[in-house]
Amino acid sequence: MAALDLYYWDACIFYEYLMEDQPDAHKAQAVTDILDENKQRRNRICTSVITHSEVVPKKIGGNAEQRYWDCFGSTFFYDVEVDRSAILLAREIRDYYYRPPEDSGGYRLMGTPDALHLAAAILNGAAEFHTRDGKRRGGNVPLLGLDSSSPGGKLCGKYELKIISPTAQQLRIV
Repeated sequence: MAALDLYYWDACIFYEYLMEDQPDAHKAQAVTDILDENKQRRNRICTSVITHSEVVPKKIGGNAEQRYWDCFGSTFFYDVEVDRSAILLAREIRDYYYRPPEDSGGYRLMGTPDALHLAAAILNGAAEFHTRDGKRRGGNVPLLGLDSSSPGGKLCGKYELKIISPTAQQLRIV
């Protein structure tokens, strides 16, 4: 049996799944499709325990808190611990992408949670990192495009991890 693809979900994907009234139907459909495949055991999804502190109950509202926790607890959808090796790799990633203000036209530093998420994805063998983080916020390094703009298409020029914003090619007709 071939190994199933492992997708790592950034916290923003959980928000998209849990919150009502998503503005982009193609993005929302992509998340639904990935979850449907997961329920059919055709992929695996993981995130780090850091996500549990990023997805806050008051922001998702209603019964979404229980829906959030119901995602976890199987070999097909689970959380991963962040240990010293993840912290050291996150530090390497942040250092690699750091640009002092005089070199970048503005302070560019990857946020600690983003670096920890990338490190956890790499260390756990994720094939894809799913995120919507494509904008420079406060001088932070955006994640989308980071892999393709790095030497050899690899993070830090050496780590294989595809960073994508899942989008459905065609909406389902219900």
